[in-house]
Amino acid sequence: MSVKRFVQLFVFYLLSIVIAIPLTNFFNIEATWLYYLVISIIGFFVLSLPLTIMTIQKSKK
Repeated sequence: MSVKRFVQLFVFYLLSIVIAIPLTNFFNIEATWLYYLVISIIGFFVLSLPLTIMTIQKSKK
């Protein structure tokens, strides 16, 4: 794996956190376990979507 790929992964990981936490705060969830669960689910989708798209584009080349 190249340095470029690690940087891309870090950027998307950071974006998943930056998007997931404020979006979850918007829902005003009181239960801590549910709050963490929603953050994890949103973060997973925000992280996996661009990485999947990049992988598909890489395999087309």
